[in-house]
Amino acid sequence: MYITTFMFIPTLPLFARNLGVTDPSVGGIIILVYTISCLASRAIWGDTADHWERKPVYLVGVIIMATAAPFFGLVSSLGGILIIRALQGIGFSASSTSGSAIAADLVPASRLTEGIGYYTLANTIGMALGPGLGLNMFQRGSWWLFGAGTLIGIISLVTGLSLNYERKQSSVKKSSSVSQTAPQAKANSKLDMLFEKSVMPTCLVILFTIMPYGAIMAYIASYGINQEIENIGLYFSMYALSLFVVRLGVGRLSDRYGITAIIIPGIVLMFCGLIVLGWASNLTIFLISAILFGLGFGVVFPLLQATGYVFCSPDRRGVASATLFATADLAYGLGALILGIGIKFLGYAPAFGGLAIFTVVALILYISVLYPRLKKRRNVSKQ
Repeated sequence: MYITTFMFIPTLPLFARNLGVTDPSVGGIIILVYTISCLASRAIWGDTADHWERKPVYLVGVIIMATAAPFFGLVSSLGGILIIRALQGIGFSASSTSGSAIAADLVPASRLTEGIGYYTLANTIGMALGPGLGLNMFQRGSWWLFGAGTLIGIISLVTGLSLNYERKQSSVKKSSSVSQTAPQAKANSKLDMLFEKSVMPTCLVILFTIMPYGAIMAYIASYGINQEIENIGLYFSMYALSLFVVRLGVGRLSDRYGITAIIIPGIVLMFCGLIVLGWASNLTIFLISAILFGLGFGVVFPLLQATGYVFCSPDRRGVASATLFATADLAYGLGALILGIGIKFLGYAPAFGGLAIFTVVALILYISVLYPRLKKRRNVSKQ
């Protein structure tokens, strides 16, 4: 699933160029459409995963992604690429939303942060393998790329079908709406279908954590070219390697020292990585930035995701997952948009260095908004 997603990020702009699309912003346009389609469908898939079944939602998403891939070979315009990429966004939204909820269901509550850390390794592996595999396939021919996307989707589907998963129902009874009027109950029902309110404080921190990530993914290659850096693709490899290493132990570290003791240093590492990136003038400095940012982001996002599941009831994990990932989708697009504007008016180096401001805001929000809730919950659980 994640490999397929990252395969198409660097290759679809090249495919569009082969079709005669010369606009240099085409890559951003494709990412924007993909992000919007993910964001728009998150709430629907989250509610469906809670009220239907999570495994079928996951499988539907994989099927959509796999079957959409070969249709790229039939299009002859940017519009066709955008339509198919939007369909893939809808499919990825379904599979990632339900997949995360399934992982949260399967992992014991006492090891939730560790389990989510391992689950998010899938994203890391996809990021490490996807772009290189996609470019290799595209160099052989576009149909190799589209065929590989379909084949990986089929493998994911077969693996998903073999998953032995039985959803555990929450023992907590849902509150009755007797005391509410009919219009109030209906309004609350619609809101509950779209959002899980208990994870909103977590989402606020995630918003400012993901924005630098989205900006880097969208423009780091252009930044490298602007700085005349050869092999800028190594940035992605070093970043993914850092994520992989740190996520192997993030759960155990948080269980031993507490979430806050890990998240705050993680945000500081992200800040340092972005400052270094703003001063990058050669490949070595780029790679140092990738290590710092990768180590920081590698602990912050999975722990924030696990924190969101702590605050919601098990029977609401589908909607909670949708809310968390919708925030990530929004932040991804906003980060790329804001950095693009910053590059236009400030230039690459100042704009990339300025991304560090987002991590400062994330740290302030964590300390002032999310940490008090975690502390209160911990005190209540001890009583």
